[in-house]
Amino acid sequence: MEKKSFPFDPFVDSLLGEKILAVWQLDHHSKETIEANMLQAINLSKDKICFTSNADKQVLMVSYPKEIREKINAKDYDSIITKIFQIAKGTEDKAPALDIALELLEWLLTGFDLENVVEQTLSKIFGVSFGIPFLERVRAEYIKELRG
Repeated sequence: MEKKSFPFDPFVDSLLGEKILAVWQLDHHSKETIEANMLQAINLSKDKICFTSNADKQVLMVSYPKEIREKINAKDYDSIITKIFQIAKGTEDKAPALDIALELLEWLLTGFDLENVVEQTLSKIFGVSFGIPFLERVRAEYIKELRG
């Protein structure tokens, strides 16, 4: 018997997603707008966005960072954007994993000097052109939250 997947709300269940929404709303935009854009960009209905199982997540959160580090070392930034976008929306052989995509983006945002890669990937996932100033505000809110 297959286990039931639990719904994943990127604006509640991810600290990065929560901060993206907070900054988005500070700019007088609605959650409905960014959510609709995201669903269109990743071509999924809301009920298809679920948490990745712990077993799968443990494996993927070892293999994906290794693969992304190799791409960083090769300065293959476009393939990082493509890879994380594919993780978010899923591919023919892999289920959508927006939760993992956001974790990878948190990792890149806080551990690397790759603002353009993170901004372009987030813009692609959320179907909105955010810009670097927006991302800088998100990072500031994210760090403020971590420091309590």
